[in-house]
Amino acid sequence: MDSPHSAASRQRRHPLGAALTLQQLDADPYDSLAQMRASEPVSWVPVVDGWLVTRRDLCIDVMRDAELFTVDDPRFSTARVVGPSMLSLDGAEHRRHRDPFADAFRKPEVMRRFSSQVEHEARQLVTTLAPTGSAEIRRDLAGPLAVKVVANALDLLDVEPGEVLGWYDEIVAAVDRVSAGGDVGPGARAAFETLDAHLTRSMERGK
Repeated sequence: MDSPHSAASRQRRHPLGAALTLQQLDADPYDSLAQMRASEPVSWVPVVDGWLVTRRDLCIDVMRDAELFTVDDPRFSTARVVGPSMLSLDGAEHRRHRDPFADAFRKPEVMRRFSSQVEHEARQLVTTLAPTGSAEIRRDLAGPLAVKVVANALDLLDVEPGEVLGWYDEIVAAVDRVSAGGDVGPGARAAFETLDAHLTRSMERGK
């Protein structure tokens, strides 16, 4: 834990980070992040009790240097909910989890495999939403579209998009709870176990 002296020193060195609030991050973070990217690209942000890196080249340096920086931390809320994954492992273990997906999801392969499907699904969703006269873009269009495309990519053909979004909601809510010091909860555990079972069946079909 920082001493009062070291905490005050960090705030003096990183005034933009020190002034950042949770309300700004939640409601409209873009102006604040743009200012930080321009003049304080590595900043200590007391409200999240962590460092914030906002410039692309520095983010790449951080992500590629597993000796100086790590995501393998027992406090990492996502890992506490879903277990070890490419999100929470470094170096060789990260590559072991990531590499089976890397080639299949590079841009040229994604464009070849999914362009026509994305266009078809997007048109269907817009056609369905048009008579209502309005839609919440993230929940009504982007969410179902992403689920349909990813479900197809993973061969999860026996579930409805709404069901997958329900699992996602449970898991994300658990990550938020754990970040705030709470428990994973039975709903998130059940959602993750159900997703795991569907993925296992999908892999068995592909053998």
